[in-house]
Order: sequence, then structure tokens, then C-alpha cells
Amino acid sequence: MKKLIVLAIASLCIISCGGPSAKIDATVSGLEDSTVMLCKLNYNRLNIVDTIKTDKNGSFNYKVKLVNDAPAFYYIYSGETKLAGMVLLPGDNVSIKTSKTGKYTIEGSQESENLRLIDEAYAEAMTKLGKLNSLAELTNDQTELAKISAEASKLYIDYRKNLLKTVMTNSHSITSATALFQKFNENLPVFAQTTDLFIFRAIRDSLSTVYPSSEFILALNDEIQRRENQIELANKLNNAQEQSYPMISLPDINGKEIPLSSLSGQLIILSFWSVGQEDHKMFNNELLEIYEKYHDKGLEVYQVSLDIDKPSWATTVRSQKLPWISVNDGLGIDSPAAASYNLTQIPTMFVISKKGEILGRDIYNQSELEKLIKNNI
Repeated sequence: MKKLIVLAIASLCIISCGGPSAKIDATVSGLEDSTVMLCKLNYNRLNIVDTIKTDKNGSFNYKVKLVNDAPAFYYIYSGETKLAGMVLLPGDNVSIKTSKTGKYTIEGSQESENLRLIDEAYAEAMTKLGKLNSLAELTNDQTELAKISAEASKLYIDYRKNLLKTVMTNSHSITSATALFQKFNENLPVFAQTTDLFIFRAIRDSLSTVYPSSEFILALNDEIQRRENQIELANKLNNAQEQSYPMISLPDINGKEIPLSSLSGQLIILSFWSVGQEDHKMFNNELLEIYEKYHDKGLEVYQVSLDIDKPSWATTVRSQKLPWISVNDGLGIDSPAAASYNLTQIPTMFVISKKGEILGRDIYNQSELEKLIKNNI
């Protein structure tokens, strides 16, 4: 009987609690009797959860309903200004004091404090980098530009070193997962080196023991796989044997599977494109001239479409009367062929010798491409 009573009470608690949740107690100075937005980071995008009104003291209390037991990233915004960030786990009671400028303190959550420290260091580095960029725009003096460039390089090296120390010291903190994806600028990830794959694996393995259901574990897995593919391709390109290029096999417009290896012994132009891009069609016109000139001498083109709409692709191939091998598996950018060659953009083109060596990539100057073909046909 006692067991039944205990079970009944437990069931009642689950129903009344309504699942995992966390509480936020915040005060925003300068935003009294105003509104703020509570946003949630879903993988790599912010979504607005709710708009919250502050009282006459700039304070508010809010109960956040969590999806599961995995840590979740939440942020408080006023317009475009981030006022505070936090990592919430079931049962957390977080206390925040911030201002409308976004300088804040947080208590009640070690993960949230880790996030604050990481965000604060990143913001400081970006401010310094912005000042250096501004100085560079104001001068044409090469000596001064070299000095500014050296300072920017030092800033990057120092920041990377400090962030690496933070990440490895807190390998069981979910904030380490997001920190690994930071960029120093649009084209420079903080962890861009080939050997950084070790860091991603180490953090993934550590976090898997603590937060196995977190979506950020999946993000780390995807990034690890991407980097492994990069390294594998680089090894294939750098250690070219008789057949140095990755093997792919896709269906043509008639559904016949055609392996790239069937062209062994010929000079190959391996082209990746999309029928939806007008400039790709212009590239085909230039490629057609070279194909007609050298096909009888041993040149073949194997052109992979990364279009999902296969009927549209097949119609374009027929209407353009493309004479070479045209293939498409209908998977778009998720095609194994795209992964095999680690594509980051299209069009992309490889020239493969009769011996299977990759002679060049993305040679879109027609005279240079023709010269390479003439020397290797």
C-alpha cells in the first residue's frame, strides 16, 4: 500500500511539474518598465522564446521549460544588444545582474559562468581586432601596415592559446563545444589547423560522458567527420600513386551507373556544377570548345551535377546537347561524390592525368587549361 502511495505522489509531481525547467531571476539596469527578449540557441541559430516585461526596478522572474536533460543555451537581448548569456540545466536557479550595455554577472550556474568568461574574452579580442582593422584602413604606409599585421597575428596566436587552455581545462563543460567553432574573422576559424582534429575528438569524448543527448555532440561529430574527410583527401592528393583520385560512381541521364574509374588511361576533366546557375552554363560553353578539340586525342569529361531536381538536370543536359558523361545521384550537396572531393563551392573542376594524378584544380582560364591539356594529352 505504501508503495502505491509513493508511486501516486511521484506521478502527481511529474504531472504538476510539467517536465524539466530552470528559473531566471534577472535585473537589467537602465531598462526599467521595459521589455527584453529571451532567445534560445538551437544548434547554430537563435530563436525567440518569449518577450518579457521588466518591472520598475528593471527586474523580472521567468521559468524556462526545458526540452530534456541536456544543457541549453539561452540569451537575453534588448534589440540587437546581448544583455546576458546562460547555460541552463534542469533545476537551475540563475541570478543575473546586467545593464543595457551588456556587461553582466551571473550566479547559480557554473556552466553559465564558463559561458560568460568565454564570451567576454571573445568580445575583447574582437574589439582589439576591430581597432587594428580601422588603423589599417587609415594608412597606406607599408611599414605601418606590416606592423599592424604583426599585431593582428600576435592577437590571434595569443587568443587561440588562451582559448585552447580554457577548452582543455574545462573539457566536460558544454561551453567548450561551442568555443571550438569560434571564428577570428569570417575566413579564419580559431581552430583551423589540421592537428586541431585531436582537440575536437577530445572534447567530444569528454562531453559524451556527461551530456550524451546534447545536440552539440552531434555538431562535433559532423565537424570531426568533415575534418577527417579533408585529411583523407589531402593524403590522397599528396601521396598520389597510380590512381590518386577518389573513386566515385553515379548514374547518367538514362540511369546507367558510370564509375569514374571506367575512364582510366584517359585525360579526365572532372567537373562539379549545377544547372540552376547561369554562369555554370557559360562555363560549359567554354568547356565544350576544349572537349571538341581534344576528345579524339584522349580527353574525356565526367561532369557531376549537384542538383536535387534530376528531371530538370536531365532536360538541361539534353537541351544543351552536352556530349560528355553527365551524372547525378539526386542528393545535391549531400552526395557522397561531393564529400569525396571535399567540395566547398561549385563549380569546381579537377584535371586528372592518364596515370591517375591530379594535375590541377579550378583552372578557369581557358588558355591555361588548354595548355595543361596539350602537355598531358
